[in-house]
Amino acid sequence: MRSSPIKLLLIEDNPGDARLVQLALQEAKETQFEATSVERLSQALPLLHKQPFDAILLDLSLPDGHGLDTLSRVKEAAPQLPIVVLSGLADEELAIEAVKRGAQDYLVKGQSDGQLVGRALRYAMERKQTETALRQAQDELEQRVAERTAHLKEANRQLQQEILQRKRTEELLRKERDFTSAILDTADALVVVLDHQGQIVRLNRAFQKISGYSSKEAKGRFFWEFTPSPDQTKKGVAKKFKQLQARNIPKKYEDYLQAKAGERYLIAWSSAALLDSRGALEYVIYTGIDITEQRQAEDLAKQRLLELAHISRLSTLGEMAAEIAHELNQPLGAITTYSDICLRTLEPYAPASQALRDILEEIATQAERAGKIIRHLRNFVRKKEQQRILVEINELVREAVNIMQVEARWQNIAIELALQTPLPSVTADNLLLQQVLFNLVRNAFDAMITAQCKERKLKIQTLVVGKTAIEVLVQDTGPGLSDNLKQKIFEPFFTTKQEGMGMGLSICQSIIEAHSGQLWVTSNGHSGTTFQFRLPITPAKDNHHAT
Repeated sequence: MRSSPIKLLLIEDNPGDARLVQLALQEAKETQFEATSVERLSQALPLLHKQPFDAILLDLSLPDGHGLDTLSRVKEAAPQLPIVVLSGLADEELAIEAVKRGAQDYLVKGQSDGQLVGRALRYAMERKQTETALRQAQDELEQRVAERTAHLKEANRQLQQEILQRKRTEELLRKERDFTSAILDTADALVVVLDHQGQIVRLNRAFQKISGYSSKEAKGRFFWEFTPSPDQTKKGVAKKFKQLQARNIPKKYEDYLQAKAGERYLIAWSSAALLDSRGALEYVIYTGIDITEQRQAEDLAKQRLLELAHISRLSTLGEMAAEIAHELNQPLGAITTYSDICLRTLEPYAPASQALRDILEEIATQAERAGKIIRHLRNFVRKKEQQRILVEINELVREAVNIMQVEARWQNIAIELALQTPLPSVTADNLLLQQVLFNLVRNAFDAMITAQCKERKLKIQTLVVGKTAIEVLVQDTGPGLSDNLKQKIFEPFFTTKQEGMGMGLSICQSIIEAHSGQLWVTSNGHSGTTFQFRLPITPAKDNHHAT
């Protein structure tokens, strides 16, 4: 039971009715009321904003307000307070309508005692409280539903965005996959993707075409099964996988591919590793180029070159026939002449004299010279393809100088070396390059000795030209060469010496050109000549391929 009195606002313009209501309120036993009475609506509305009330007794017929409009204005001013409408007998229908519009109850003037008025006000307050509680609960429920609906809508929106984004990503991946497949299938190169065990997981159309195996037939098989020597290739692939695992990309290599129909194709392979997020080997991509026809063409061209070289040597042999006959006739004639003299000298059986010994020594010299010419010709005609190795040019220069050092001191020739170090290697025939160096140094010595130069100096220089070649320069302080001689110096059989066949520099030039190089001659300003040749550097990655 409530201990404090209920504060009531009575809005009634009839003083008599207002007095009756207050008397009735005083008679109420269960509840105490503290009533504030006003006669006009204009008086009531400000009070509702200034003072706290628990309930309102409202007459709908006021001087400044009538009917349901009065109820609406009071409700707007105090929406939280219960309203009990006071009506006369003639206004009972209006009072009922007021209840429908939000009033908690109505009382008929003159027919309500204190107990009825008190009970009506208490019930009105309880109903209002219940309505307010229900409305608050409903509002809270609606708020919760709205919040959860908002969360659900946001979740649905995010889900839709994720689905849309996933579809876009899948579409981009599909387009990227189709684009990659189109590139792989239109490429002429063979492309094979292996897993970390060496099994094929993907291959392009070029591989299918050359091997004769469809993608379905090849997938899942080991890569080395497609080679003529599976066991050997398996070991090689395993070794390359280890190199790839260590992020050491193996060098390019060549191997045969065994087609389904039995054909063999020579393929130049290269590989690349795809590592997972932990750095472990996940896939290996092999790309290959069919070089079968290229290698066949190279072998055929090499064979043709050997045949042409043989024919050229035979042709040169024919051209040399006259010179050989001349060169041989002289020593052979001398042998005959001196032999006759020897015979005539020995006719009397006289003791051997100094003249006889001189004659015999000359016979031996001429015979030796004839033998050298014949051997030189035989070696030239029987010349075969040479094996090439990695050659250190600086070492060849030092060897040539060491051999010529004794003669250099004897002939008072100073030798200067200007060798660049380090100097890249070249792939060449070691003996042929030695022949070129000895020939150039020998020619330089002969030029300075024959011309009786006061200053005899030989300089040999090596240097790198750009990043692809090296040069060797052999400089002397001899008489030099005229422009006319420089144009003819490399022609076969041309020589400025009294002895020799004029084949040395021509052969040197052929040797250098056979090594994809160049040999030429220049003048050293006031005096002397420089012979120099250029050779391509062997790339570091191909060093182990030189044979």
